[in-house]
Amino acid sequence: MRYSNQSKEKINGVVYTPRELANYVVQHMLEYHGVDGANIKILDPAIGSGELIEAFLDAVNYKEMNITVYGYETDSRVFAETLEKLQLKYNNVTFHIYNQDFIQSYLDGETDRYDYIIANPPYIRTQILGAEKAQMLAKQFGLTGRIDIYYAFIMIAVKVLKETGIAGFITSNKFLTIKAGKAIRLFLKNFARIYEITDFGDTKLFDAAVLPCTMIFSKDPCHNADTKFTSVYETENGDSNNFTSVFDGMTCDGTITVKNGKHYLIKHGNLTIDKESQIWRLSEETNNAWLRCIERKTWKYVSQIAKIRVGIKTTADNVFIGTHWDNDNPPELLRPLITHRNAGQIVANQTKLWKVLYTHTAQNGKKECIDIERYPISYQYLLQHREQLEKRTYIKEAKRNWYEIWVPQNPASWEKMKIVFRDITEHPQFWIDNSHSVVNGDCYWMDFCDEITEEIICLVLAVANSTFIEKYYDMKFNNKLYSGKRRFMAQYVEQFPIPYPDSPLAQEAIMLVKRIISNPNNHENNLVIKQTIDEIVTNIFE
Repeated sequence: MRYSNQSKEKINGVVYTPRELANYVVQHMLEYHGVDGANIKILDPAIGSGELIEAFLDAVNYKEMNITVYGYETDSRVFAETLEKLQLKYNNVTFHIYNQDFIQSYLDGETDRYDYIIANPPYIRTQILGAEKAQMLAKQFGLTGRIDIYYAFIMIAVKVLKETGIAGFITSNKFLTIKAGKAIRLFLKNFARIYEITDFGDTKLFDAAVLPCTMIFSKDPCHNADTKFTSVYETENGDSNNFTSVFDGMTCDGTITVKNGKHYLIKHGNLTIDKESQIWRLSEETNNAWLRCIERKTWKYVSQIAKIRVGIKTTADNVFIGTHWDNDNPPELLRPLITHRNAGQIVANQTKLWKVLYTHTAQNGKKECIDIERYPISYQYLLQHREQLEKRTYIKEAKRNWYEIWVPQNPASWEKMKIVFRDITEHPQFWIDNSHSVVNGDCYWMDFCDEITEEIICLVLAVANSTFIEKYYDMKFNNKLYSGKRRFMAQYVEQFPIPYPDSPLAQEAIMLVKRIISNPNNHENNLVIKQTIDEIVTNIFE
C-alpha cells in the first residue's frame, strides 16, 4: 500500500499491499464479475511490487487465456524489479508496465480501456503533494478542500473501465466521511455502480497510519441497487472462535477472535448516505431507528448555534510557543495558550497554560497583523529567529510578513466564552474557557452566536461530554481510529444534538454543569456530579 512519513516514501506514498488483502479484493471482484472471454486487459495504475496483479493472475486460469497486464510505477528501481518478477513468473502473460505517472499519462491522453482495474493508489494529501500539483488536480477533477491523490485515481478508473468492466480499489476510509471527500462521493454516486464497501477501520492491516477500506465498483450507476457495507473494527472482547486472520471471519456477524489474540466486531449492512452531512456509513435498521428517535428529541444541532473553528497554526511552534517566557522582561505580545494538555471534561485540566507570541490583533472585528517594530522586545526576540521564519516560503508567496503566524484565526473571537475540545481522544473532552486564551491547532473550539446564553453553553457541555454522545458518534459516524480513539472533527461535532433547554431534565443538567464550573478544584465531588449529568443526558434522549 502507499502511504508515507516525511521521507522519500511519504512523498511517493509508498507502502505495499499485504497478500491477504490483495486476495480479498480479487476474490470479491470475481464474485461480481467472473473472467469472461479469452482476451482480457488488466490495469494496475500504481503497481508497486505487483502484489495485486499476482493475486489476480493466481486466482484465474491465466495459462488458458490471452491476458495483457498494464501497469504504472514512478519509482524506476521498483518498476524494473516488478517487471522482471512478473515476466519470469507468468511467462505467457503480456506485460506493458511503464515507468510513468499514471495520472499524467491519462491527462496526456495515453490511456486505453480495461476489463479489470485493481489498485492500491498512493495516499498523498495536499500538504505533501505541493500546492501546484494539488491545484492542478483540483482543477482537472473538480475537487475541493484537502484533497488526496487517490481521489483522482478513482475518478480516472471509472472513466477508463470498459462498459462491462469491474474495479477493485484499496483506499483510506477517510473519503467516506470527511468534507474533502464529498466531491469523490458525489462522483461515484453519479457515475459508478458500487457493489460493496468494506471498512477495515483500525484493524492495523498495514504498518502505516492508514485506516483502510476496499471498494468494488463498475462503470455505470444503478441507483436502485443496494451497496453492501461491511465494517470491521477492533474490540476488547470476542467469542471463543479462533480464526487464522480477520479475513477468515469476514462472513460472521458479531465479534470474532483471531489466533493472535485480537478481537474484532464485524457488522454487515448496506451503505446509507446521511442526509445532513452526506457522509457514507453503514446502515442497520436498529441504528437508524435509534437515530430517528434522537432526532425527534433534538431542539437544535451545534451547527445552528456555533461555528466550529480550529486553533492557530504557527508553522514554527519552537519560536512562537513555549513555557520559557518567565523572565523579568518577557515579550509584549504574549498571550495564554490552550493546548491538548489542558483537556478536561466541563472544566480544563489545571495544567499550567503555555503562552504564544501572538502577532495579530483585531481591528473593527477583523484580524490584522501588528506592526512588530512597535513592540521592541517581541521584535528583538523574533529577529533572532528571522532566518528560520523566512524559510516559510509560503508566507512570502502569500504576501504576508515574515514574522506572522500562518493561521492566526480571528483574535476578536478569543474574547468570548467558548468551548474547547480535543481532536483525537477515546472519550470526549469538552471544556469551558472564559479566560480569553488563544486556542492551539491541536484543539478545536466552538465560536457561539452572540445570542447564545451561558445556560445553552452549559447544556452543550453536558451533552458533549456524555457517554450518550459516544454512542451517538459510533452510530452516526462509525469512524474510530486505532486503539478505540475517536476524531472529534468539526464535521462531526457540528452534528451533535442539543435537547430542548426548557425541559426539567435539561435545566437540572445546566444547574449541575454550573456547579462544576464554579468550583473546578473539588475533584471528588465533581466526579459524582459528572456521573449524575451523564445519567440525565441519557434520560433526556433515550
